[in-house]
Amino acid sequence: MKQALAVLISVIAGCGSASEPPIPIKSGEYTFQHRFAEHPTMPSFRLKAEIDGSHIVLTKLDPTGPFPAGVLAEGELMWHAGSNQWIIGSDAADRSAEDVGGCSDGPEVVDLVGKVYWTC
Repeated sequence: MKQALAVLISVIAGCGSASEPPIPIKSGEYTFQHRFAEHPTMPSFRLKAEIDGSHIVLTKLDPTGPFPAGVLAEGELMWHAGSNQWIIGSDAADRSAEDVGGCSDGPEVVDLVGKVYWTC
């Protein structure tokens, strides 16, 4: 019985990770918060987020601080199953990138529920 239950759980878990979940935010304009991955509690700046289906544009309106005003990120919202996070990708291969977010060389992470854009 325990083996059958373990097999069933493995099958269910495998099925869940194979498909991309629906994007948890509707198309529209939002205010997102920028956060540094290495200092996640440090206050940072706000961004205008424009979402159109799976396309996202993040724009910094204020010219002060460590980043200039203008578009900071633009791309397709993709589910990265390996990290269980939404990323901003530019190529289908980004979905299976080895590393994402933080200070990696991979795609950047965006928290669509918490409305947070993470950078290094």
